[in-house]
Amino acid sequence: MVKTQGVVHFSLPVTDLERSAKFYSELLGMKIVQKTPRMVFLKCGDDYFILAKDSPVKYDSLEQTPVHHAFKVAAEDFEPAVEFLKQNGVKIFHVEDRRDGVFWGRQAYFLDPDGNKLEIHDPQGMGV
Repeated sequence: MVKTQGVVHFSLPVTDLERSAKFYSELLGMKIVQKTPRMVFLKCGDDYFILAKDSPVKYDSLEQTPVHHAFKVAAEDFEPAVEFLKQNGVKIFHVEDRRDGVFWGRQAYFLDPDGNKLEIHDPQGMGV
């Protein structure tokens, strides 16, 4: 068995690197670490992820697919973050305060410019 120790990064497919880099850095507050012709490397807290120029996976219903990527926010930042996204034209299509399952806490779901389903999550009281 391979003894993995954590996640180094994950990648999201996007069609327009500049548009997506702006969305993730200016709206979600992530730091751009490096850009290449096909990728933008971002830092989110202590973690990393990559925007990769490619054709995004398409689902029958973007809002209903279980495939998504969640980002932590502090409890005091959750409501202001939801309002900020709305004020900047991002449709928040589901908000809940989950108290069962694996990841407890407030969650808000939205799409990035390419239809990747995203979540901001306040892990207060998380059941993990």
